[in-house]
Amino acid sequence: MGETLLPMPPDAAGSSEPVGVAPESLKGLPKAAAEAAQQAGKAYVSAGKEAHLTLTQLLSLRDKEGPPVTLTTDQGATAVFLLLVGLQLLILPIFMPSIFRLLYSLACGLAIGLGLSYMFYCNKKKKTEQNELLGINLGLKGVQLVAGGLPARFSASEAEKMEWLNTLIREVWPFVDKAVCQMIKDITAQTMPGVLASLPAGLSGLVKSISFKHLTFGAAPIRVENLWVSPDDKDSLVMEVSVKWCGDPNITLAIEIPGGQKLCPRIMDITFAATVRVTLNPLVPRMPGFVAAMATMPRPPLIKYRLDFGKALGGSLAPAAVTPVVNYFVRGVIDKMLVWPARIVVPILQETQQDNTEIQRLLRRHRGLLRVCVVRARQLRDVGDVQVQLTTDSEYCESTSIKHADPIAEGSTVAGDTVVFNEFIYLLVQEPKNQMLRLEAHQIKSLGGRAVIGRTLVKLHEVCKAGARGREEPVPMRVHLGTDDWGAPGGPGKGAGRVLLQMSYFPFENLTQEHVMEARKGIVTVRLLGIRGLTPVGTSLTTSVSISTVAEKLEGKSSWKGGRRTWTLQAYNNEMKMKVKQLEQARQRDLRDGKEAEAEQKARQIQDLNEAIAGNAKSSPVVKLDYTMDSSCLHAFYNVKEKVLDGETEEDNAIVVKVGRDGGNKADSVYRAEIPISEIRTAYDVNPMTGKREHGLHFRKWEQYNPEQPGVEADESEWGVPLEGTANAKVWLALRWVPCIEAVPEEQADEEEEAAAAVPVAPTEAAAL
Repeated sequence: MGETLLPMPPDAAGSSEPVGVAPESLKGLPKAAAEAAQQAGKAYVSAGKEAHLTLTQLLSLRDKEGPPVTLTTDQGATAVFLLLVGLQLLILPIFMPSIFRLLYSLACGLAIGLGLSYMFYCNKKKKTEQNELLGINLGLKGVQLVAGGLPARFSASEAEKMEWLNTLIREVWPFVDKAVCQMIKDITAQTMPGVLASLPAGLSGLVKSISFKHLTFGAAPIRVENLWVSPDDKDSLVMEVSVKWCGDPNITLAIEIPGGQKLCPRIMDITFAATVRVTLNPLVPRMPGFVAAMATMPRPPLIKYRLDFGKALGGSLAPAAVTPVVNYFVRGVIDKMLVWPARIVVPILQETQQDNTEIQRLLRRHRGLLRVCVVRARQLRDVGDVQVQLTTDSEYCESTSIKHADPIAEGSTVAGDTVVFNEFIYLLVQEPKNQMLRLEAHQIKSLGGRAVIGRTLVKLHEVCKAGARGREEPVPMRVHLGTDDWGAPGGPGKGAGRVLLQMSYFPFENLTQEHVMEARKGIVTVRLLGIRGLTPVGTSLTTSVSISTVAEKLEGKSSWKGGRRTWTLQAYNNEMKMKVKQLEQARQRDLRDGKEAEAEQKARQIQDLNEAIAGNAKSSPVVKLDYTMDSSCLHAFYNVKEKVLDGETEEDNAIVVKVGRDGGNKADSVYRAEIPISEIRTAYDVNPMTGKREHGLHFRKWEQYNPEQPGVEADESEWGVPLEGTANAKVWLALRWVPCIEAVPEEQADEEEEAAAAVPVAPTEAAAL
């Protein structure tokens, strides 16, 4: 009863063995199972030992120095897969599945593995393609193409491309070409005599005149590269436009040399690149929205060209002598006209006195005095005699004396020659915030010629900022000399030597009475503002003005000449008609507001103007010439003293103004006014631009504006300087005495002391103003 009977197989029904007895084939099964279990146990034990050994080795890696062990997702998935396969292999001897089940499981596993592998491959390929696309730098146009266009506020560039403006320029270029060429011809005719008279000693006398025989810029228009708008200015709009031009012009010069020969070289291979700054200031709630427009170049342009004299003059010495004069003329005219601080101001609104004041703020005017001590120049290469030249406005250049370079001392740590100057130079500053000092070192040759050693641009912002805070101590600055041009990218560069400067800035509003009175010499600035009271003879009158000093007259120097104006009766009547129209509008406004007295006063003014227009006035028309909007009527006289020597006697120095007139049948006449330097030096008047009293400012009141009381008209006896030889004619000038404040040079002997005192090297060029 207690014995377990095994089921009998169907084919064992006819067997002769007794029931309940196991066949011979099944007797060895327990033994085989025991052996299999024993082998599996050994396998588990060996696997455990190997795992323990592996874990011990992995833990020992923590104490070893080497790169960190990283585990990626792919490596983790592979390890899990191999672990599952290993487990299946381990349990395989235990369950002993049939061959069919093994093949079925293997087929399913392969199918699933291949499917997962295919999905992994496709996913990896897709990610790789996406990473490659994301790694491409599309640029602004690519982003716009992918996104289907972007709004302006999402623009990735600060400078906007101006293709639409280039298309417009291409259409109007034929008309612009003619207008610009005519303007250049007119400017050349006016400025060429002065430019030839101001040539350096080595170039003067080589050319008698320069003009244009043919002038056209061809069919290729100028190209606008980009436009940048300043986000900082709130009451004005400041734009910088980068332009380039490389065309095929027809420009032929007509050059006359002293021998009577005429040269007609052609300018070939012109390349022009510049940045033009346009300022609309101030912004007002009246059409067109701004009072005046100003155009200038924040840095010198890059100009390259070639003079072709033809085969006939290929071997002549004349082209070699004329080329430097042409180069000086081209760069000099552009610098004096457009390069900052020079500018062109176009008045737009002149409805009120405030509009005129705002326009005058944009004009070029002097703001302070810069004192530069040229201490020394070092690391020069076999230069001999050296001279340093400085300028702030490209109009007036001040130079040091010629000094001989000291050779290299044996054992010296400083390479190159050294020149010690310790000389002071005084220059005027027009724009303290963004003006630069131009410094150029020259090698003086034995025959009177000179060669450029190097040049540099020095920012004046930090020096002017220190001077505005009242600091009179000099600011040391060590600058590098380079041989590149002023307009080269990055500035003149470095490698041609170094110059140590000590600079101080004195704003005009900070000058004290002691500064003005104690200076032994100074700079006198003169701005011609207006002339009134000349009586015309006939229907027209032409005047010209010349300004000089008594010292220049004694020395035989040429005076400043300009301010040529032509007054006509027709233009005078047109001006009167415009005033009548304005008074009519004001009278109608007064009548609507119920201001009877003001309306009656304007009616009498209208009647007087109508009589003057009809020619029935009792007195002849009064000639009024206004120069307040002409920035060219500003001049400065340097190294002026209060007393000058006339032979053995001492004479008072003065500013002499001469007004020449020619009109009708009357012969030429000259009216004269003289303002002593002592009167300018002791003046203490109100500056209309700042509203503050300043020492050394001689500023007379004029008819429609009193600087001390802007709302009250000045008495006629108080404004202007009377002209000798006339009954009522007066000239209106703004004069200033700028003292040359002296200081003791502080020489720094060794290189270590110089390096400790010097500020970081001044950059040679920067983006803008």
